[in-house]
This record gives sequence, structure tokens and C-alpha cells, in this order.
Amino acid sequence: MLGLSTQFLYGLDEAKLEKFKQSRSCEYCDLTGAVFDGMDLQGANLQNAKLEDATFRNADMAPRQMEKTVHFTNLENGNFRSVKFTGAVLVRATLVGGYFRDADFSAANLEKADMSGGNFKKAIFTGTNLLGAILDDANFDKAVFCKTVMPDGVVNNANC
Repeated sequence: MLGLSTQFLYGLDEAKLEKFKQSRSCEYCDLTGAVFDGMDLQGANLQNAKLEDATFRNADMAPRQMEKTVHFTNLENGNFRSVKFTGAVLVRATLVGGYFRDADFSAANLEKADMSGGNFKKAIFTGTNLLGAILDDANFDKAVFCKTVMPDGVVNNANC
């Protein structure tokens, strides 16, 4: 169990909250404005979910090692507009086709994350680790890169 409580989340109905607490999965659900700061969300499945204006500051969304398998965090095709991922761990996460316009990934670790086809327009990547990330067909129009480790290991200081 994640140990989430309504004091950390707002604007959610209890059924959605309880489902997410029990399963770490909330596909196609609306968790707009939720606060997940500092939480262990390893292997969470938020595919096609709506989380506009939510915060995941310093959240651990790394792969979750199970007995015989590994669960990778899945944010595929979700709506994460204006979400704060500051300092979050998103190693090997799937962000394919997601909507991350105006999201803040400052100091986040997206090493080996699959960001293919995602919309990162005006997103902030200050001090972000993108080493080995897959960025095929992603939109980074007007995104901010400063002290950003790019997939090839080169540091991008274009907007410092």
C-alpha cells in the first residue's frame, strides 16, 4: 500500500483514491490537482489518466521490482499539463504520446525514459537527466534546457 491519504490529495473522490492506493493503477481516471510529493509510486500505471496541475515533487516513480517481474511507471498518453515533476525519479518510465505542455522536470531523473511522441512544449528541463532517453518524434517547441544532460550525455545549456 502506498500510504496515501486525503490530506495529500485533493479534488478526488474516495473511490478513485482507494483504487489507486490499492493497485498503483488509475488508467483513464481524473486525478487533476493531486499532490504526490515525495511519495513512493514505483511502477505506477497512469496510462491515459488526466493529472493537470498535479505535483510529483521528489516522487519515486522508478521501476518496481517484483518477485519475478519488473513494473515500469507508465504515463503513456496521459494529460500532465502544468505538472510539477521537480526532483522526481522517472528512470525507464514510459511517457509515450503524453501531453506535458508547461510541465516542470527541473532536477528530475528521466534516464532511459521513453518520451517518444510526447508533447513537451514549453516544458522546463533545468538540471534534468535525460541520459539514454528516447525522444523520437517528441515536441520540444519552446522547451527550456539548462544544465540538461541529453540522451547522448552532452550537457545542453541553450537556455541558461
